Amino acid sequence: MIRVFLACMGITILPFLLGNALTSSKDRGERLLSSWIYGQLMLWSAFLVLSVPMILVGRNYAQVRTAYVFLCMGLLILSGGWSLASWLRRKKTGATQEAEPQNPWFGKELWTRVLWIAFACILLVQVFCALFLAYEDGDDAYYVAITTYCQGEKPLYRIIPYTGFTTELQARHALAPFPVWVALLAEASGLSGAATSHVMMPLFVLFMTYGLYALIGRRLFQAQLGQGKSWTLPLFLCFVALLIMFGGYSIYSPENFLIVRAAQGKAVFANVVIPALVYVMMLLLEGLEKQEKLPLRLWVVLFMVMTTGCLCSSLGGFLLCIFLGLTIFCGCICYHRWKLLFGALITMLMPMVVAALYVIL
Repeated sequence: MIRVFLACMGITILPFLLGNALTSSKDRGERLLSSWIYGQLMLWSAFLVLSVPMILVGRNYAQVRTAYVFLCMGLLILSGGWSLASWLRRKKTGATQEAEPQNPWFGKELWTRVLWIAFACILLVQVFCALFLAYEDGDDAYYVAITTYCQGEKPLYRIIPYTGFTTELQARHALAPFPVWVALLAEASGLSGAATSHVMMPLFVLFMTYGLYALIGRRLFQAQLGQGKSWTLPLFLCFVALLIMFGGYSIYSPENFLIVRAAQGKAVFANVVIPALVYVMMLLLEGLEKQEKLPLRLWVVLFMVMTTGCLCSSLGGFLLCIFLGLTIFCGCICYHRWKLLFGALITMLMPMVVAALYVIL
């Protein structure tokens, strides 16, 4: 139980500490959620940058784990230093006064509270379905087996998961080593790879998905919330939750992936990475509309989203590049900010590298 608690701390407190340096929102709820999500994106993107080169040169799981631990420690130190420098800068400029009061997420109206309770009930039903009613997907025979086998001493992605025999490098899967990250979580919690995939990951991905939709709703209904209509946000979340609840019309739908395949990179890509990209694009276009200078941290978050997409799916980077390219191109035309193209190319660096490796290997 102690190891499970420490693993839960690793997917809650650690990402919050890392992501706190990348958010500037004055709203407390938005700041908490965005810090946690940004920090987890940082951990995922850093894992891809570290693990893929080590996998390609034939390193084993223990070596990747040790390097990743040291990398996380370094990121924590850098994030703490960045946060401290930002706080000192605000103090020096006299900007440490209390922020203007923001509209609360939880209003005093009875209708708002009823909607939040309804959303909580729907979420609990989905948690129950993900833990107790989700059937074993056929892909688990591959991805969960990788999570289990990669904890050995053999080089990663050179083992056939179905038989345990050695083989040549499986480049298509090695470029998206999300199951290896799940193995790290399994080892930290002391649970087996299957238990981590079917118990811990569904809870983690569900709450992260709805956290992103809460941030998106907060931006979509910012004007209504400013007018005291606090019921708009829980109503939006209830609508999203109902769509997910009845989204099992196909085994390939994102909603089915969220409930049934939460431990697979494809589920995280569809339900976390794409909404995260939508949210960052909303922040970017909002800054363009206000004719503000886009902060560096926004481009850093965008780079992390694009890199995380490559971790979840080796072909996911193509979809993200198309979405980002269209959005940036429209932003350049509408707001005459052609310098955005340079920033977009930098954020597409990792998808382009992964795409090149995919073609070569």
